[in-house]
Amino acid sequence: MAQEKSGRRPPEISDRIRGRQLPHIGLLNREELNEIIGLGEWFRDHRYDMTYADLLKGRVQALLFVYESTRTRLGFEAAMAQLGGSNVYLSAKETQMGRGESVADTARALDQYIDTFCGRLWTQDDIESVCQNMDKPVLNACTPLDHSTHVIGELMAIKEAKGRLEGLNLVYTGMARGILHSFIRVCPVIGINLTLAVPDSYARTINSAVMDEGQARAKEAGTRMAVCTNLKEAVRDADFIQASTLIRSMLAGEQSPEEKEVEIPHWTVTDEVLACAKPDVHYSHSGPAHRGVCATDAVMDGSKSIIPREALNAIYSKKALLAMMVK
Repeated sequence: MAQEKSGRRPPEISDRIRGRQLPHIGLLNREELNEIIGLGEWFRDHRYDMTYADLLKGRVQALLFVYESTRTRLGFEAAMAQLGGSNVYLSAKETQMGRGESVADTARALDQYIDTFCGRLWTQDDIESVCQNMDKPVLNACTPLDHSTHVIGELMAIKEAKGRLEGLNLVYTGMARGILHSFIRVCPVIGINLTLAVPDSYARTINSAVMDEGQARAKEAGTRMAVCTNLKEAVRDADFIQASTLIRSMLAGEQSPEEKEVEIPHWTVTDEVLACAKPDVHYSHSGPAHRGVCATDAVMDGSKSIIPREALNAIYSKKALLAMMVK
């Protein structure tokens, strides 16, 4: 059994975001993010403490996913179970959505049965439609424009590795999907300088409205945000390299036009790439990571990698959100 940290009393759980809906991470301010991260850290460091084991007893969480998941699904299921609640997992193709029922009508029906909703849906409009047609707390478990619950876990992992968040230089590399867009929105709020290291074809697919929002927030916060289409240049001065899936067809089976232009060897994180960053740089990957494509074995299994800790933190970010949001 893991050794727990001691000396910190169980925190009082804030009602600041109780009953809220979170279709994307940009709806959280700095104070709310820090409260979520702080509670997640307490849950992580006191994982066998039973103070809140019945906090959500009798509550039911529905997880509606349009495509498969390992970390996000299990993280939510484990988090809810640790708080005393129960889970119902729904594969979209096995529901009436698979026969043409609208997202809105599905949301209206589910609203009668559950206490909180977690959705991995095709589009951002889909999760917004759920929010409009459901009164219960809603969490986004990944759309093309957001993966807020996972990114909060990644922030926890970065803070655990570096001891802080503010003032760090973070490099993201991978697809221009939900995680990237969540980082664009959240890094300025939390005080992180963000560089998006992406192939040119991916850079063209970054949502312009989200990018404009992130740039405006960075200007207001006094942080930096940039896009770089050369990985070795991007990681210079990096404190942390956060990677995501590089080739979508390896993840979802569908080939995007943009990935055809990607020269994979130029975007694989290697020891040579790490050597261009700060000596104490850390590397992680949100998963699933395709070895030899996203990164080499030497990087993924090396001393600078914190991939297992990132996976652990992702559970406790979800646990914090559920504890703070569910009525």
